[in-house]
Amino acid sequence: MGINYRKIPVSKMVDGRVMIDSDSLAIESVIRLIFNNQKVATLLGSPNDSKYLLLGHLISEGYLEYAQLVDYNIQSIDTKSSNNGLDVSVESELKLANEPNFSGITTTSCGACNSEGLDELLKHLPIVSSKITFNDSILHLGMESMKSLQKGFAKTGGMHSASLMSTEGTIICFAEDIGRHNAVDKVIGKSLEYGGANRSILLLSGRCGWDIVAKASRANIPVIACIGASSSLAADCARSLGIKIFAFVKESSHTIIG
Repeated sequence: MGINYRKIPVSKMVDGRVMIDSDSLAIESVIRLIFNNQKVATLLGSPNDSKYLLLGHLISEGYLEYAQLVDYNIQSIDTKSSNNGLDVSVESELKLANEPNFSGITTTSCGACNSEGLDELLKHLPIVSSKITFNDSILHLGMESMKSLQKGFAKTGGMHSASLMSTEGTIICFAEDIGRHNAVDKVIGKSLEYGGANRSILLLSGRCGWDIVAKASRANIPVIACIGASSSLAADCARSLGIKIFAFVKESSHTIIG
C-alpha cells in the first residue's frame, strides 16, 4: 500500500504548557492522471494506490466503461514522482468516451454547482442493472471491519476510507485517501482484480453526496452504505438510478433511501 503519512515536529499545548513533540500528518500530493499522453485530471490526494486511482477515475468519471478495463494489467501503469507531485500514466489502444474538460485542479464539487437540476445531473449516468440481497446486520459489522483497516486515519485523523463488501459481509477491497472521492475511485480500480463491483456494497467512512452516487452508477454498484448523512441530490439520484443508500449506519439502526 505504501506510506501515506509522515511525522513532523510540532508544538503542543497541554494543560497550559507548550511542549515540543511530533505529529503524523496525512501526505497530500498533486497527482496528475494521464491517459495516452493526455491529462485527464489533476487531483490533490494521497499517493498510495495511485495506479488504482487512475483506473477507478477513468471508470467513475465516464471516460471508459467498466467492462473495458476488467483484467487490465496494473503493471502497465507508470508512476513518476518529482518535487511537483506524482504523474500516473498509461498508454492503451482504448479510446476515451469523452474529452477531459477541466481547468487547474479538479475539486470535489465535480461540476454540480454548474448544473441547474436533477435532469442535467442524470443525463449521462447509467441505470444500475445489478440487484443484490443481504442481511442489513452486515452493514455495521462491515463498518467495524473497515475501521480496523484505517491505519492512515488512526495515525493522522485526516483520511477518508472506502471499501467494497460482499453480500456475506466480507471486505473485498479497501482504500484510504485524504479525499473521499479518491478513496472511492481507488476501490473501484481495485475491484477490477476481483471480478467486478456489481455484486458489492460500497462502504463510506463519511457522508454520501450525489457525486459518489454517480461514481457508483458507472461501476454498476447497487448499494451504498455510509456512516454519515446522504444529501438530497444523492437521494434523488439514487432513486432515479436504481441505487439504495443506507445512511447513518449504526449497530441497531440506519436510514434507508431508494
